Amino acid sequence: MDVPAARPAFQARRALAWLTGFTLTNAVAAIAIAALNIPFGHLAEHWKAALFLTLALPGHFLFFGALLGLPPLLLGWLTRRNGAMTAAAVILQAAWICLLVTDAKVFALYRFHLNAMVANMVFGGAMQDQVVFSAGTWALIALAVALVLALEIAAAWLWWRALRRRPGLHAIVRAWWLAAAVMLFGQTMVAYYDARGDRAVLSQLPYIPWAQPITLKDSLQRFGVKSDPDARMPSAGEGLLHYPRKPLECDKAPKLNVVVILLESLRHDALNPQVMPNTWRLAQRSQWYDDHYSSGNATRFGLFGLLYGLPGGYWHPMLAEQRGSAFIGQMKKDGYAMHIYGSAPLYNPEFDRTVFSEVRERLVNGPRERHSAERDLSILRDLQRDIAATPAQQRFFGFVFLDSTHQPYYMPEGYPPLFQPMAKSINPIDFGPDHDPLPDFNRYRTAAHYADSLIGPFLDALQAGPFAQNTVVVVTGDHGEEFNDLKQNYWGHNGNFSDYQLRTPFVLYWPGMAARKTGHATSHEDLVPTLMKHALGCRNDSADYSTGRDLFGPAQPNRPLLVESWSQRGIRQGDRIYLFDNYGAATVVDRRYRPIPGAKVDPAAVSQSWEMLTRFQQR
Repeated sequence: MDVPAARPAFQARRALAWLTGFTLTNAVAAIAIAALNIPFGHLAEHWKAALFLTLALPGHFLFFGALLGLPPLLLGWLTRRNGAMTAAAVILQAAWICLLVTDAKVFALYRFHLNAMVANMVFGGAMQDQVVFSAGTWALIALAVALVLALEIAAAWLWWRALRRRPGLHAIVRAWWLAAAVMLFGQTMVAYYDARGDRAVLSQLPYIPWAQPITLKDSLQRFGVKSDPDARMPSAGEGLLHYPRKPLECDKAPKLNVVVILLESLRHDALNPQVMPNTWRLAQRSQWYDDHYSSGNATRFGLFGLLYGLPGGYWHPMLAEQRGSAFIGQMKKDGYAMHIYGSAPLYNPEFDRTVFSEVRERLVNGPRERHSAERDLSILRDLQRDIAATPAQQRFFGFVFLDSTHQPYYMPEGYPPLFQPMAKSINPIDFGPDHDPLPDFNRYRTAAHYADSLIGPFLDALQAGPFAQNTVVVVTGDHGEEFNDLKQNYWGHNGNFSDYQLRTPFVLYWPGMAARKTGHATSHEDLVPTLMKHALGCRNDSADYSTGRDLFGPAQPNRPLLVESWSQRGIRQGDRIYLFDNYGAATVVDRRYRPIPGAKVDPAAVSQSWEMLTRFQQR
């Protein structure tokens, strides 16, 4: 009678060797899939880009492969069975390869990788009226999945066979040391060339699915690694973006100057006669948009939307290509003097590589040795001095980003509290559901009052000077600030898309225009198309360079507003907010961030947001 062959015993070293070989095989397959969208022709001109991709692609996919290998290895160790480990590894790697193939197709069509909103639109039914798969298509998809699974099974069998026949292959586990070195060197290249502002390397990041590079600009600058002022800007038609979609046609001699005063974390209700009396008086003779929303709940997305007129979803491709704002670029072309001041450094976030990339030599950061309150005073005085020294016939753009209203809410020592009780300092560790927000909120309001006290003399000097009748002034915030207003333990910003973190004052003084207070919803994205048309005399349809609307045009009720954060994307529409998490699931909440049972995402709102996110992608 035949005796069945004994099942191979689980040996940790042998199992790790098999898993290493199997992971390396799938990493090669993953690299081949990602490479389908890489235009290799441009690498011949940039050896640094070629070297970076040679290191970054293996490092990236080996990292993901290692993560996928941990659960099977643990399962094999717990069950002491090779079969359990093999089955788990085959299933996970097959799913990973299928996901990469899907992502490669999405990237080929839309020039961005799969994300929560895309997943929800494709798989959640939001695009059923636009994307319909036939039975034949579904059959092809099923066949492709079966083929991937079959190839994974074959690869798994071949590696077990190879290890049985050639025990010396067990040494393949040493490959992880090489993999670690490759990953470390690739990340080092990103950190160094990011600090240098080198497009040749950074522009390759969009070709790597879900890349999360490590950047160390502040640390490297202390060691003398500075941004290259001569870094080449992208030429028309280069890269993943088609922005703007058409050449701009604008007046050769624009008549209006533009001044933007941006306050960090300025929430909507700070604009009142007690907290901000000077800005309040400006609002009484200006266009005051009372239901205005930032394009994101973090600084990078708020300022990005304000000066690009685009959703924050374009931040990463704009950064990778160091493609500046069409608005800033047009002013540079028109010969505007550029006076750009940041109390906090304007290179972190990387505004010197995005919105101001074409005029980065004009950026002035406040003196780092000074307190934020002193820096705010300094940069406003410097801008006032610049304007006073401007010839009467010269057009100018002035920008100041004040930091006093940023946590921990700065003010000079001895500045009188606006309200009592006022916290002497802010300790985020104390924040919690039972923490009394009033002292912290009073400190915030006092900091806003201090910032406004600096804005007042600046506005007075501008009004008394020769440019009073030809200078547009904007006062707004990059986003809002919350003090547990929702009673859900949200503090500060970058936590949700509620009114408290997104709604911000928006005062637009336009010379010769009658004062008006507007109550319909407006967005940071609306400033650029308004200025381009009415201040710079651009005749293009605003859709050529922006997703915003003309603030002087007709109201559009129930307009969806696409908003961005570090970890989430949302759509605000009327009294509803649609939230998309990292797994593609959508949640519908009201303005108080309470879930609405049974509510569905509006397909029309998602479809409009999709169009905005893909409008400027290169086809």
